[in-house]
Amino acid sequence: MWVEIPDGTFSAPRRRGSGGMVTYERTRTIDATVFRIARIVTVKRQLIAAVEVDAFIPEMHRSRLPAVDGRWVEPGVFRAKAYVLQNKNSALLAQFMASGDHEWDVRDRS
Repeated sequence: MWVEIPDGTFSAPRRRGSGGMVTYERTRTIDATVFRIARIVTVKRQLIAAVEVDAFIPEMHRSRLPAVDGRWVEPGVFRAKAYVLQNKNSALLAQFMASGDHEWDVRDRS
């Protein structure tokens, strides 16, 4: 499944007179093995554009992820966001969205 992981930070100054610097977290999309899918708590009738996933991050992609980030669930597994539109061909995500459940453990299904 395609997931969004952090890829460092970017700082930019605000316009003159608006204050100091603004720091953004850049992201990149990788194809990763997913262990858990969960709905992100949103407003009742808001469109569901993304889900929260626990994904295994390969060693080559871990270099830019902070080691002390609270989104690390267990060694090698990172809690990230997966967009529904990017994963529209994923049968597993389609089944999850149709089920109406709030969370699935998909270790045995993938």
